[in-house]
Amino acid sequence: MNIEKRTESLRIIRKQKKVPGVLFGKTIKPVSIQMDEMELTEMYRLNGLTKTFTVKLGKASHLVYIKNLQKDIVNRSHILNVELLKVGKSDIIYGKVPIHIIGKEVIEHAGYLVKVIEDEIKVEYEADQAITKIDIDISNMKVTEMFHIKDVKFPQGIKVDDDLEKVLVHITEQRVVEETPVAVEEKTELPLVEEPKAGTKDDNKK
Repeated sequence: MNIEKRTESLRIIRKQKKVPGVLFGKTIKPVSIQMDEMELTEMYRLNGLTKTFTVKLGKASHLVYIKNLQKDIVNRSHILNVELLKVGKSDIIYGKVPIHIIGKEVIEHAGYLVKVIEDEIKVEYEADQAITKIDIDISNMKVTEMFHIKDVKFPQGIKVDDDLEKVLVHITEQRVVEETPVAVEEKTELPLVEEPKAGTKDDNKK
């Protein structure tokens, strides 16, 4: 992906559908940059906040990963700012990798509820062994069973920096909320009130 040194104001950059940001790292001085928003969106979709990719600034190429990314709170598809961290292939990256659940539909089809307790795991790995997600297969789990970090099969080169006893997923019975019947008040019929009859001449005399 090509990036450029930032030379314009934020207003002009965003009007050009570009994203402002910064490129930094141990071996490079921080540089204010800008890049095409569609290209950055695609890189984020493919690599997330953990996997490395190469950017080109002028004639120099840099191995980077997205350290931070700020999105518009209203339009979540619109990226406002990005931080790219330059790394070497053997540098150690510390981060949180999201879990990807396989077999959720199997459990739900059986009438059970899949409760996700934690959706990411703290790990460390060399930059060239980066991963975007960790797959966990729950299709054979039984009701009341729990899936812990210690049950995960991690790819080679990934070291866990998290509590191995931490629960990621819990299978529970699906609770059906029964509707409480609304008590219908019986209407009490009031006796008809007879309208007074018109008086007779004799009554008027009394």
